[in-house]
Amino acid sequence: MIDRLSKRSTRLSRETVMGAACFSRSQLYQWQQGRLERKERERKLLPEETIENVAAVVARFPHLGGRKGQAYMHYHELGSVGMKQYDKIKAQVKKVFVQEVSGRELTSSSRESFEHERAKKPGEIWAEDFTEVTVEGQTFKVAVVVDTFNEHYLGAEARTRPTVGLVDAPIIQALKTTDGKGPERFLLSDNGTQYISVRHEKLLTSADIVHRRIPACVPQYNGCVEGGMRDLKAVFYNVWERRKRERADEGKGRLERVRAALAETITILNESIPRPSLGGVTPVDIDAGRKEAKRKEIQAYRVREESRPVPPWKRSYWDVLKSGVAVADMTDGELLTKLAFFGRRPLRRIAKLNRESVG
Repeated sequence: MIDRLSKRSTRLSRETVMGAACFSRSQLYQWQQGRLERKERERKLLPEETIENVAAVVARFPHLGGRKGQAYMHYHELGSVGMKQYDKIKAQVKKVFVQEVSGRELTSSSRESFEHERAKKPGEIWAEDFTEVTVEGQTFKVAVVVDTFNEHYLGAEARTRPTVGLVDAPIIQALKTTDGKGPERFLLSDNGTQYISVRHEKLLTSADIVHRRIPACVPQYNGCVEGGMRDLKAVFYNVWERRKRERADEGKGRLERVRAALAETITILNESIPRPSLGGVTPVDIDAGRKEAKRKEIQAYRVREESRPVPPWKRSYWDVLKSGVAVADMTDGELLTKLAFFGRRPLRRIAKLNRESVG
């Protein structure tokens, strides 16, 4: 690089170019002069069960990236793995899904940006919104209320139509969770018909909740719930397919099954999936006041895991990977749903797939 800069700047001496580039004392300069031997970074060997655990986590939550995946592994003591290594294994898990889809001859259909005001502690600012989920050819409306400080889902409801009752239900659930106490400062929502209705305003007024609305066409004012909706739908579709495979709600109507899957999704998001923005702990840990204790526990586990000797492997790498993913146990719908998260716009692809697959 220094040679290229010197050729372009013929009027300047080589020393001047190197001084301006701040490379005179760097390792790059020493490597160029032959004073320092350039060594390749050694690759860390991971235990067999850690690889298997990573594959299982990717298979369960394919929407998690390296940072969130690493936090999940540490939080649940499933092994210590780097973020890049997690992404690398995730890419290999994708191959397992692709191979399984090909073997079955299946075809798949083609947060912290809250700019208005940031909460400084839990319970200060809530946000509400609703979205759509499509399963078995039918679209349902899902409304939620989220604490913007720690992304804690306080209430959620699913219905077939976007009525005022749909957006009232999560507020009522949230008030039960907080013993009737609303947000200390205000509740954010958009200007949707349901949120500006007289009935909804009457509910908020009865609970002494100050209602603020975000400006039109500026979703970043409500960035916490916008991003939270994507996470909710990503987990929901995986939970839905697993519950369908396990026949967890056999005999129930479709709306009841959606509500059951939604309830489990909320529990997972609040209690099981840690947030890197919260220091690698869950929203429930924040509310329970055990954030620091849990972080120390996670750090101690991480140190123990990284210092643990790696025993000899008994299986091949791909056997370990496939064992963790367990694609053979998945239904066709579950397999295609999980594979969608390895491509672009996964939620749109899943909604399209579910519209086309009825029953």
